[in-house]
Amino acid sequence: MKRNADDSNPVMIGQTDWYAEAGKRPFIEDGFTPELMMRIEQAAVNKSSGYKRYWMNKNVLLTSLATVLLIGALTLPMGVWKNTGPIHSPSVQSQGAGILPSSSSATNDKALEPPTSPVEFEISGKKYYMPLPMNRDKSKAYAVETTAGILWSPPPPMVDYKKPKYTHPTEPFTLYLSSKDQTELSASSATRIYTFPLYGGGASTYQYLSGFFGAGDYVLLISFKMTLGVGMYEDVKFSMLNVKKAAAGESVVPIALASFDNTLLEYKSLIAVDKEHGQLVLSYLEYAGDKEYKEKTVLYDMETMSIPTPATAIGFKEIKGETLIMDYKVGGEQRKADILTKAGLGWLDENWAFLSEEQQNKLYMDYMNNTP
Repeated sequence: MKRNADDSNPVMIGQTDWYAEAGKRPFIEDGFTPELMMRIEQAAVNKSSGYKRYWMNKNVLLTSLATVLLIGALTLPMGVWKNTGPIHSPSVQSQGAGILPSSSSATNDKALEPPTSPVEFEISGKKYYMPLPMNRDKSKAYAVETTAGILWSPPPPMVDYKKPKYTHPTEPFTLYLSSKDQTELSASSATRIYTFPLYGGGASTYQYLSGFFGAGDYVLLISFKMTLGVGMYEDVKFSMLNVKKAAAGESVVPIALASFDNTLLEYKSLIAVDKEHGQLVLSYLEYAGDKEYKEKTVLYDMETMSIPTPATAIGFKEIKGETLIMDYKVGGEQRKADILTKAGLGWLDENWAFLSEEQQNKLYMDYMNNTP
């Protein structure tokens, strides 16, 4: 293969020399040299050489559990998840060829746009669609209903260097707000309310949005970071953003649940929202020793994400299948909350926490291999 004769626009060639030849630097910050990139790559290769695919130690297992939550594999009930991701229906699949621009409008700016293929959503019985370039990952398209309208986020463009763990976004994830009457989710007719930073603290670490859930005036966001060459989820965060204030023109930023412990996802947990009282409800089973788990419920104020008071879940262990509502008590007052998601492999097997590590690994891998 010969190099392009025009050195002003070199291309990536071979296994390593693209670091020096790339026409556009993949990392903007100073100090990220080809030598440093190659050292990182070599470290990743050395680390992966001792990796066993079907055996995970406890730290990797806990990270994997958080990953399951992020990709929606355990986000039950399905009735809730349907409003947070694209509908993979035959009608959507058949549109993979895209809509080609008209050749008769060469002078029109739209003629220069790439072919698109829409992603469909069904929210509260109404169909919405999001036009996307055909090279976008449609599984990363999200849309939910809030009191202020439809909050949605398109998948950003990604660059793929044909090396494992080196794919990353080239533009940041962005949140848009559209009217409920507007069926086309398009940036040109929506309000941009928040843009995540592209970088996650370094030239080789990127910020990702993993999904979100509508919570009345708010939206619960799940985000994480990932470093090139590492391939592990880092700094997983649950954050709340006030969509109603954003719709009123106020500048808003996500407020992270700083005290959240990802190990709470290990066995069984529920995340719900009490819209009437403006509180996020987290119920989980905490290990009390001697193969026993103690139920705990805490409330977070959705505006500040602080913990105002403990509460008591009612019938936590009896929640099954597609249950949409949970009951809980604050003092002597009984309240209800809408379940947003379930987390933890205890929902698959009641005895999960008491299985051997080998049995847990097998159950986890069997579940992942059978999950579409």
